[in-house]
Amino acid sequence: MLTVGSIFLVNCDTNLNSTLSDDVSDLMKTESENIEKKQINIDELLIPKETFDIVDLLPLKKVAVILPVTGRYSKVGRAIIEGLEIQLKNYPEDSIPEIVIIDSGDKDFNIRNVYNKLVLDSYDFVIGPLRKELINKLILYSSESLPVLTMNYPSNLDKFKKEFYQFGLLPEDEAICIAEKSIIDGNNNASIIYPKNAWGKRIADAFSLRYIELGGNIIDEVVYEKDMNKINKSVRSLLKIEESIRRKNKIQSLLNVKLQFEPYIANDLNTIFAVGTSKDMKIIKPQFNFNFAENIPFYSTSHIYNGLFDKENNKDLNEIKFCDIPWLYNNKNISIKKKMLENVEKNKLLRFVALGMDSIKIIYNLEKLKTLKDKYLDGNTGYLQLDDFNKLRRNLKIVRFKNGVAREISF
Repeated sequence: MLTVGSIFLVNCDTNLNSTLSDDVSDLMKTESENIEKKQINIDELLIPKETFDIVDLLPLKKVAVILPVTGRYSKVGRAIIEGLEIQLKNYPEDSIPEIVIIDSGDKDFNIRNVYNKLVLDSYDFVIGPLRKELINKLILYSSESLPVLTMNYPSNLDKFKKEFYQFGLLPEDEAICIAEKSIIDGNNNASIIYPKNAWGKRIADAFSLRYIELGGNIIDEVVYEKDMNKINKSVRSLLKIEESIRRKNKIQSLLNVKLQFEPYIANDLNTIFAVGTSKDMKIIKPQFNFNFAENIPFYSTSHIYNGLFDKENNKDLNEIKFCDIPWLYNNKNISIKKKMLENVEKNKLLRFVALGMDSIKIIYNLEKLKTLKDKYLDGNTGYLQLDDFNKLRRNLKIVRFKNGVAREISF
């Protein structure tokens, strides 16, 4: 039994004729959203985010939390619950609603039956589920009488329903954020390199859409396979190294003289956006450096960093900029974060802890998010804003690796 205040863990025996497939193995693998094209004033991106006053008292009596506590995704589910518990400790005990945690780890979990029972039992709010296929089903069954805040997104991001709110660590938010940073830095000609999979393609597309919307140009896109030799080939292809060598050989042949040679990198290329993990980027960034592109501004996403202080192992990430959640870099919950980072089982899950913390903040402040559309909730996962499709969008912090250390920098 997990308890914090009045939190209870409930095991649900569920029945389904068919086994559902788990597609939350990588929560960052979500569909790209269509970004409406409109004229953007870049100066507006630099305006400080105006936040509203946070409400600390929740007029709710019973909240259900549907997350995996057992099974394949239990580590992520428990990390979110831990964040929820951390946030609740900030409030007076008599203001905390009864929170019942329902384990959705069973593959045969019947979300429809569970939700209907919660309605009958007069619950006021649902946090979760996490697994995408459960969210796909719940969006069909949910009603206005029992609002839901999911911890991931449905397969169809265009799905919209009143009192059904979607929240998660959407990687497209990071791609959009870093596209804006590149443009603000004055870098408007980009080449993109991403892994040969649907996840990489989605993040690359989100960057490209926002970058073009802000007036940038995409010069080239290259995919890579996770093999050192193939990565080197992809990098050289993006930088047009072989073309430069052919030009050199042609000139040498015409002049009949051996030339001192350094590959020519097109002057108009001033942005490299690379998608991948920390392991990938520790191969990719040195390859760019080796191929005479060390001075081209380099951008990525938070997937390259797990939050651990490791100057020696992270030195190959130097000069990469990316967007990330504020909680990893601010002075909040320092002792809690330090303890988690020292725990091998938890140090890769801090962003999900922050997700759980913000889930409580969101349901406390949902009415303000709905009415104050031009202001933000100051969250642990970013400045949060509710869009017209009931999705919580995250505005993030900019981080750069310098001397093997990831530090927040100004936007």
